[in-house]
Amino acid sequence: MKRLFLISIFCAAVFMVAAQKIVSVSGEHTYYAPSTMSLEQAKQEALLQTRLKVLADRFGTIVNSTTNITLSNSETDQTRSLSEVHTLATHEVKGEWIEDTREPVQEISYDRSMRNTTIITTRVWGKAREILTAKAQVDVHLLKDTLSGADADVFHHEQSFYLSLQSPVAGYAAVYLLDEDEDMAYCLLPAADDERGAIPVTGNRRYVFFSSEYARRYYTKADELLGTEYMFTTERSVSYSQIYVLFSPQQFYKANDEAKAHEQYSLPRATQLKNFRQWLTQCKIRDTQLVENTFTVKIVK
Repeated sequence: MKRLFLISIFCAAVFMVAAQKIVSVSGEHTYYAPSTMSLEQAKQEALLQTRLKVLADRFGTIVNSTTNITLSNSETDQTRSLSEVHTLATHEVKGEWIEDTREPVQEISYDRSMRNTTIITTRVWGKAREILTAKAQVDVHLLKDTLSGADADVFHHEQSFYLSLQSPVAGYAAVYLLDEDEDMAYCLLPAADDERGAIPVTGNRRYVFFSSEYARRYYTKADELLGTEYMFTTERSVSYSQIYVLFSPQQFYKANDEAKAHEQYSLPRATQLKNFRQWLTQCKIRDTQLVENTFTVKIVK
């Protein structure tokens, strides 16, 4: 009986490994962006929704109904309803996107009969893996101040920003800013002078990063670099960046990077986007519990 029990455990482990095999996926999805969304934000949302649709088609969803439909009337015909379909949330899809194997392709058109709605058809190719166990639900917010706790995604040139994070379990965290224009990924956490590969995070504790005042009040001397302050900058009238927040119960280390010089600003350590994405792909392959939160930020001069 004991031998049979051990064989059963071995078979279950083999099944788990097989089920977590990384597979090739591809697909297409059309996203109807609301008029309040900028083109860049719409393109990012369309890409996200397409990947989620492909994952749902391949691996399924946790619940049967995952679509939230908001109805609104057309300006030209009050009797006809238009539907804006907000599809799958990330926690409802039983799969995760590992990497792109080809550059996504997006076709953009406009429909004046639908309040000049932006229509984006996106095609993606990549590698993905089925999610077999739930990941930690990490609460992350991008902030304009440390008191209100209100989420923000629009900032002005040279405006400071902060990040709050709370995890139900202990683990490690890192934060990156991705700048497509400069083709660089900047490591915000750990800070440039922090020699740790990732920041230890205590479970059930709310952290606020990038505020020197908050760090002085709530953190020990060893963690004072959690208060290293940053601000968004842009050379254009409007630009966009992405914030990546990574957390895992297992220890991991930030991407290999180097110090960057600038005539006017003190910059975080950085690596090229290609290197960052290769590093992130390897992290995802090795760590099935890695949690990834992303924010698209609009910066106005």
